[in-house]
Amino acid sequence: MIGYIEKRSDKRAEFNNEIRYKLIGDDSSSIQVEYITATTKNISRGGLCMVIPHKINEGNVIRVEIPVENNKKHIKAFCEVQWCKENKTGSYDIGVSFIALKEEDLEYLNKYVITHAI
Repeated sequence: MIGYIEKRSDKRAEFNNEIRYKLIGDDSSSIQVEYITATTKNISRGGLCMVIPHKINEGNVIRVEIPVENNKKHIKAFCEVQWCKENKTGSYDIGVSFIALKEEDLEYLNKYVITHAI
């Protein structure tokens, strides 16, 4: 793509899983009570790309639960929405960065990305 500059600082790995998320706060400072199911496209130690059913504004914070190790473990993290774009199916692709993540979960992500890098 002409004029595209890679801004990612972390390597990515394919990660096509179903996860759960909820909006923690938006422009009206509301908190979503129920989790919504989404699918992921890829993941890094710094964030992930996922597909969701509705638009979320950049800068909003979401909480995600990411099942790993065949659903034996869940990574729980707070993330900031970096971008959100409507895709061809009418859903939205969003990129989020981790803003709060346990050290052990970060270590797991590091190992996963190293062994599954794109």
